[in-house]
Amino acid sequence: MITAIEPKAGSWVLLVGPRNLNSTMLDAIAHFGEGGSLRVLDGGNRFNAYKVARAARGRPEVLNRITVSRAFTCYQVLSLLESTPSIPVPFVVLDLLSTFYDESVQGGERKRLLRACIVHLKRLEHAAGGVVSVHPPAVPSQTAVELLCQLQASAADTYFIQPAAAAPEPMRLF
Repeated sequence: MITAIEPKAGSWVLLVGPRNLNSTMLDAIAHFGEGGSLRVLDGGNRFNAYKVARAARGRPEVLNRITVSRAFTCYQVLSLLESTPSIPVPFVVLDLLSTFYDESVQGGERKRLLRACIVHLKRLEHAAGGVVSVHPPAVPSQTAVELLCQLQASAADTYFIQPAAAAPEPMRLF
């Protein structure tokens, strides 16, 4: 399903889903890499190169097209986006808000940092477009909800991915 959402120049889309959405995102990254170069900006330490390699069926030409950068704090996410050049290469941001849910950083500061990140997402979207994934916070807070709303208001489109329904348990005879 996510592979049907292709990065398009001039916009970026937001995918909101459960934490297990990451597995599907890694498959999508391999799919996007088949079409050409791709930048992956990992905001939640969610990139698993082995899973991407498996999804790309180990083809080195696909893996060589994918560059990955990681950030471990909301300050590093901003720095990562600031330093990403505006070149015609689509981008995928994994778990953007993960570090913004860190309550050791004041709420106002997290909002300010996210506003600055959005400016850079808009700068990058003009070159080749992108896809940004987020998951709702484990413990919802007013600030976390506002961060998600702020990001959603800036995206061209937002897709809410529902968790897969659990398989029904087989009927027990005894």
